[in-house]
Amino acid sequence: MKPAGWPRYLIEKRLKSGGIAYYWNPPSRDIKAGFTINREALGTDYSAAVARAHELNAYLDAWRSGRGATKDLDHQPGCGTLRWLVERYKRSRAWEKVSPRSRPDYEWIFSLVLDYPLKSGATLGDAPVASITPRGVDRLYIALQAGKRKTGLRHIRQANLCMIRMARAWDVVHRLYPKVVPAENPFRGVELDYSRGTTRPASREEAFALHRALIAAGEPYLAVVPLVCFEWLQRPENVIAGYLTWTDYRPPDQPNSVIIEHHKTGERVSLPLSDKEGPLFPELTEYLDNLPRLGVPIVLMQPRRKARGNEQPPRPFKLRDARARVRKAALKAGLPADLTLAACRHGGMTELGDADLTEQGIMSLSGHKTPEASRIYVKRTEAQRLAAARRRRAYVESERTGTKSQNRAAAAESE
Repeated sequence: MKPAGWPRYLIEKRLKSGGIAYYWNPPSRDIKAGFTINREALGTDYSAAVARAHELNAYLDAWRSGRGATKDLDHQPGCGTLRWLVERYKRSRAWEKVSPRSRPDYEWIFSLVLDYPLKSGATLGDAPVASITPRGVDRLYIALQAGKRKTGLRHIRQANLCMIRMARAWDVVHRLYPKVVPAENPFRGVELDYSRGTTRPASREEAFALHRALIAAGEPYLAVVPLVCFEWLQRPENVIAGYLTWTDYRPPDQPNSVIIEHHKTGERVSLPLSDKEGPLFPELTEYLDNLPRLGVPIVLMQPRRKARGNEQPPRPFKLRDARARVRKAALKAGLPADLTLAACRHGGMTELGDADLTEQGIMSLSGHKTPEASRIYVKRTEAQRLAAARRRRAYVESERTGTKSQNRAAAAESE
């Protein structure tokens, strides 16, 4: 005997574990007539299964009353699943803001989650969004960290990105489909790991030491990169690829600024080079102001003479070649093996944290679009702990002195 309100075509099946799984099973005559949604697994949660069955029945009724109408994504098999959610996100206005360069990376990250195998033989992408729980996501995060081979940093970073990207997609689609996507976002609030094996942030002294080592190695243009990564937070691959140009450095309409393009996020950040107290990046601007210009990009390979005396024109570095030259110069100067161009950018981001900037302030300089993305690069340091402890101590002292008495007096007066 089915309870009152039992949806049409909802069936239940007893599992070996003793639990009950629910399925929506439309009449075969409708399938033969062209209805595109076949039998669909609805999970083990009764209330979620009932809600989904009512939606599917509504789709079926609409199809019956208007056969031949165009079917959109919401009328296809799998509607309401995690795979549907990601596809809906990719058809939203939010996806339009993801740069074409970054979209393949997003697709790869989404595939790690959607194609994750379940014990039932299905994949996580086939699961209804209503069945995704915070505890399940925590287990997924740990599993994604391991990957097929335990390679440390690479899989930890991938797992972090999976949580960040899925949380964003969930929020976007919930706003568009609040009756299908639950308000509680299970991908938000996951305790992410950042410290195990992550890139060591370079100190300011190390970034400038790498700059000097490259000059000594006869690479005056490549020597720009560690300073730009540290001071202006541009990604090394962008600097090397030529996205930092002379036209963006002190442009005629903004002679006291530099325009930094973060190609991954599509953000263009206008950084002031000085204020009323003086230069903000004195070493870097002085170096650039005295560097001969080889072409439109600031960082180019110097011209070389070929065997017949012809001069090869300046051209951009290949990323692999540039990294090899940096490693060679660092090794010759006796610098640490983990002092890379990426480490310089991480160091610059971490210095922002040491300077006690707010997340909004950090994002305004780095070009990140979300606090979660910027947190990956701002490593926790002794300076940050010291600043936090000092501010806490100042609060305690203020409570013990006149500030506390004044607060109590004001409260008594108001009463």
